Amino acid sequence: MGVQALSSTTVSLPIGGVWEIAVSVTDADGAHVDTAPTVTVTLPAGSTATPTVETVAGGVYRVLYVVGTAGRYIARVVATDHGAADFAAYATGTTAGTGMPDVTAVVEYIGETSHTEEEIQDALDAESAAQRAVCRVRAVYPDDLRQALLRRVQRNLALRQLPLAVLQGDAGAGDSTVLPGRDPEIRRLEAPHRKLVVG
Repeated sequence: MGVQALSSTTVSLPIGGVWEIAVSVTDADGAHVDTAPTVTVTLPAGSTATPTVETVAGGVYRVLYVVGTAGRYIARVVATDHGAADFAAYATGTTAGTGMPDVTAVVEYIGETSHTEEEIQDALDAESAAQRAVCRVRAVYPDDLRQALLRRVQRNLALRQLPLAVLQGDAGAGDSTVLPGRDPEIRRLEAPHRKLVVG
């Protein structure tokens, strides 16, 4: 009963995307009522907007709102005497080539390094291709994929000193250690974007 969400209460959209907010309004017995709700959208900067609510059917209402800037949007849907529902949307701009990680970003991430720019670029090219091979890299390049790529490059450069990926032990450290083939932090960051392997 009350205001029930019919569309997803949390969505991610590109800038310029259309945010659909759909609800049904019912009474205490679960019957649809003709009480059009009001919708207040709070924009990332804190200002608000009151988009037009359209009636889809008896007791079912919808708002289509275009997200114009990057950031988090909140929508509150209120139907007098029937409660409220909250929705959230996060808008992200598409990532141009200049926004992708480059050699400078890698150096800032790993700190002081003895590797040349050519070596860093070579590792960045290889790891970018490796990431694209296993992940869906869309027009929006999110922060988790960016962080994973930088870590991939750091690992690539570190392992160049260990071609067999084996850390040699000594009298203090004990036996040699074989480094894992996969970095769990990279896998964690890339997990939501991994391609589904079928067959």
